[in-house]
Amino acid sequence: MDDGFLKRLAIAVREARGDRSQRVFSQLMQVSQSTVQQWENGKNVPSLENLEKIARMKGMLVEDFVAYLYGRAGEIKREDILERIEAMSLEDFGEILHIIGDRLAPPNEAQ
Repeated sequence: MDDGFLKRLAIAVREARGDRSQRVFSQLMQVSQSTVQQWENGKNVPSLENLEKIARMKGMLVEDFVAYLYGRAGEIKREDILERIEAMSLEDFGEILHIIGDRLAPPNEAQ
C-alpha cells in the first residue's frame, strides 16, 4: 500500500467523520476510538465492511471509493450508469425508482 492510498484514506475518514468526535464516530462505525485514530494517522486500513460504511457516508459506492483510494478514480460517465441500469434486475430498478421518488418529493412530504 502506497503513501498516497493512506493519505487519501486519512482524509476520507476525517471527511466522513465531519464534526463528530472520534469517540462518537467510532461508536457509529462500531470500532474502537483507537482504530479510528489509526485510520486517520495512516497506520491501519479499515475492513471491507468499514470501507463500505465510509463510502456510503461520502455518498459513494465502495467500488468507486476503493478506486479513489488507489488514485484510479475517474469521473462517472453517463454511459456507465445507463449500462448498469440496463443490466440490473427489475427489483433493483424498482428500488432505484423509489429512491428517486423520495429525492424528488417536496421537503414537507419527504419526512
